[in-house]
Amino acid sequence: MSQPPINAYTYPAFGAASLGKVAVEVTLQLYLFDFYTRILGLDPILAGLAFAVAIFWDALSDLIVSAGLFKARSRGITYSTTLWWGALVLAAATVLLFFPFREDSPAFLFGHLLVAYVLVNTGMTLLDLPQSSLSAELSRKATERNKLLASRMGFGILGLAVGSALPGLYLATVENADSSAALADSRQVSAWILAGIVVLTASLTKLGVRGRERLTSQQAASELPDWSEVRAIFKDRAFMHLVWAGIIAAIGRTVNAALALMYYRFVLVLSEAEVTQAILPVFTLSIVFSIPGWIALSKRYGKQLPACVAVGGLGIMGILAYPILPEGLLWPPLIVSVIGGVLSGAVFLVDSMITDLIDLNEVATGKRKESLYFAVWKSALKVARALAFVAIGLGLQVMELDLSRETVSESAQWGIIFLFGFLVGLCFVVAGWRIYRADIPKPSED
Repeated sequence: MSQPPINAYTYPAFGAASLGKVAVEVTLQLYLFDFYTRILGLDPILAGLAFAVAIFWDALSDLIVSAGLFKARSRGITYSTTLWWGALVLAAATVLLFFPFREDSPAFLFGHLLVAYVLVNTGMTLLDLPQSSLSAELSRKATERNKLLASRMGFGILGLAVGSALPGLYLATVENADSSAALADSRQVSAWILAGIVVLTASLTKLGVRGRERLTSQQAASELPDWSEVRAIFKDRAFMHLVWAGIIAAIGRTVNAALALMYYRFVLVLSEAEVTQAILPVFTLSIVFSIPGWIALSKRYGKQLPACVAVGGLGIMGILAYPILPEGLLWPPLIVSVIGGVLSGAVFLVDSMITDLIDLNEVATGKRKESLYFAVWKSALKVARALAFVAIGLGLQVMELDLSRETVSESAQWGIIFLFGFLVGLCFVVAGWRIYRADIPKPSED
């Protein structure tokens, strides 16, 4: 059945929820490990273990929520409604995560981190999976989907800017910005602001897409797939290449985010204010301005080649640049941030390729399985993140890195460089090769 063109306001409405979701996600990736280890004093191994267990649950919850979405759809509950309730859970859990009731007990800190992070990840799944599924349902046209996913990524980039900059903006307004009390306050004030943003942006998405969703949901089957259909997804060679690419890239991205503040602080000897008020905003703006270019390239060369070049190029840049950046200078990492931001702008093409594979599967089976595809995709990425956090905790323990100190030994600096530069870069290079090997069908423009 043909669909009318998407209304112009639907594009920003669809993407809006990503602002709050990504803002929380980036804040957790950049500051949560640092908050519990450096500021609260939790052992890195315990912090890594809590992260890993919570993320493993997150991976499992993707599959549970996916099955629940099929049931909910059959009973008339829309994706946008589930998304909104997920935002409420995410907002409340984000505040809880940064306000432990006790700080003097490692066991209590570990338990609080574990429980609160499980709740955060559950809310994230209830928000993220319905939004991903909506991208495949709101339109069958490749150009419209690219715009939907670009809108989602654009708002996500704004979320990246908000989440990465909020603590730094707070620190710019206080004296003794490097004190533990000021750092803790910056994270906690940011948590309250983020909670409000999550609820607001999810509400805008729910209100903005509900008309289009009512129209398109009537054209899609919502039966719960049986086990043979689930197994068939794992036999989709093109999809599995993308899954493996996502797993490998997720490991690299997790290590990169967890060690970013350590790299800039211990290796480049830059302050947190310089990182959050200069380097991260430049990186963010570079992604935003690169998105139209990646859309144009995908129209001319398809999605697979630009995505492969961007992801692989990101890895090569990290391997070559991070070990040689001079300490104490701001402009070299700013240049790297521009290049890295431009290359990162192509990431939305991977999600778009997955929606193309969902279309191909519908032609073969007569059923829409967007929530199942994205559940498998996101679960795989989260398992990879969990394993990465365990590795980070063990790696820091082996390096005997004291995060409370202002400086570390030269060997510890090279350990950080190895993880942040070589290991992360290698992950992206291998991920780019996996994308190159995927056989993605040309999408229909009808």
